[in-house]
Amino acid sequence: MKRLAVVGAVVLVLFGAGVALLLATRGDGSAGGSPTLEVVQADDARVDYDYVIPAGTQDRQLNGETVEIMPPSLDVEVGERIRIRNDDEAGAFVGLFFVGAGEVVSMKFTTPGTLTGECDLTPGGEFTINVAEPV
Repeated sequence: MKRLAVVGAVVLVLFGAGVALLLATRGDGSAGGSPTLEVVQADDARVDYDYVIPAGTQDRQLNGETVEIMPPSLDVEVGERIRIRNDDEAGAFVGLFFVGAGEVVSMKFTTPGTLTGECDLTPGGEFTINVAEPV
């Protein structure tokens, strides 16, 4: 959890400055190796998968409701992009990223591999992205 918070803080600082951020992770989520993620500004990005965290999501969770905004796993191809927009008043962990309240994070996948991280928006609490070469 602490590692995810640090990654989220770095993403927010660099993303807010309009700088692309590359994260190298192994399939087990540890540093080094592939796949490489590129964070790009959402208003420039063509997206293949678009998710919205609606206003009131945290309130629903605090009231005991199960929230399923993200799938437990997602199969994507190298070059595809995912955008997550948070319309809620609270931030949320989505895999390797923290999406702050009112923020947008877009990810472009540049190499094949598997990424798994904590997720506040799946019933199982985990989000896995399987990145494959295009067929």
